[in-house]
Amino acid sequence: MWPGRWYYRWYNAGMQRIFEDSYLSGLAYETPFFLFSKKVLVETHARFQKAFPKALVAYAIKANPEEHVLQTFAEAGASFEVASVYELDMIKAFGVKADRIIYGTSVKPAAHIRVFADYGVDRFAFDSMGELEKIAAAAPGARVYARAIVSDAGSVFKLSEKFGAEVPAIPSLLSRARDLGLVPWGISFHVGSQALNPLAWAEAIESIAPVVHQLHEQGIKIEVLNIGGGFPHPYPSSIEIVNIEEIAGSVHAALKKLPHALQIIAEPGRALVAGAAVLVVSVIAKVERSGKQWLFLDAGAYNALFETMAFQGSTRYPVTLLRPSYNAGEAEFTLTGPTGDSIDTITKEARLPADVDVGDKLVFHDVGAYSSCLASFFNGFPKPSIYIA
Repeated sequence: MWPGRWYYRWYNAGMQRIFEDSYLSGLAYETPFFLFSKKVLVETHARFQKAFPKALVAYAIKANPEEHVLQTFAEAGASFEVASVYELDMIKAFGVKADRIIYGTSVKPAAHIRVFADYGVDRFAFDSMGELEKIAAAAPGARVYARAIVSDAGSVFKLSEKFGAEVPAIPSLLSRARDLGLVPWGISFHVGSQALNPLAWAEAIESIAPVVHQLHEQGIKIEVLNIGGGFPHPYPSSIEIVNIEEIAGSVHAALKKLPHALQIIAEPGRALVAGAAVLVVSVIAKVERSGKQWLFLDAGAYNALFETMAFQGSTRYPVTLLRPSYNAGEAEFTLTGPTGDSIDTITKEARLPADVDVGDKLVFHDVGAYSSCLASFFNGFPKPSIYIA
């Protein structure tokens, strides 16, 4: 049985929702639209900070760069992991100062480095000698941290091919940073996105522990360990349910084995925003094909829920009918988008009240991450409007 099917039923049976149906039904917004909860965003950030009380928790903007989201985190005092001058401009608009920003991409345009340095940012990731030379030229004296390749075996999305240096190369990289007048500030890693192994971060720390010891012996006492992102959200398609407290507990235990105390940086993205939003759509057609019921919606994988596509990880979202249904029974539906492409399909196994029909509204839950920011305008369909409450 598809692992998410039970979750749809459980959710429909009364799992706590961030917005009540009565509230959503009363909104005058035209579908499709995303609705974010400011309360959930703030509470989730606070929960993460509590799990890592002495850490610099830097929101990975890439997960959702919408204005409402960034403003909420800025007002909550969050720091930010920024990947381009374009993302920098977004948070500068809310007065985020340089001491709340890290430039976390380990390969960057030299021109972007200069813009960050001019703004006062002095914390940069890198993973090669060439990148160090760019940073030294554009941001003299900056603090740098080397990104190491660690295992991402338990993650839905792999990130170890494009970025990172082999662990044995880290000492020479940080030594070279010192020679170039930069501050060899620390080491970073990323266990992959939607990591479902709660020990992944602790195991990564253990894999780089010998390097920390080696650096210590060479007189390079790094100050920080950036444990990256990858913190998962419990989607229906997740085989494991992992909570941040469990991850933090194993991380803290692993840190005690290092030769000296290190400040922790964490870059949560998905884990901070996924559960803070819903997507409300309308059914524009109901069709039976080869004995299967299809519901065509006014938003789909292309313009709203890109990660539902098979090659993107086949993320499944809880979905509910936005009206009461009495004694209608339950049926299985394929939910598909409005475009002319057959792969614009969200799921083939959604169980909903059998009487769902054209004009009805459906609510997709837990859609705050990698949704609107990955939307395209395929066939001209725009991405849904975005609101916050």
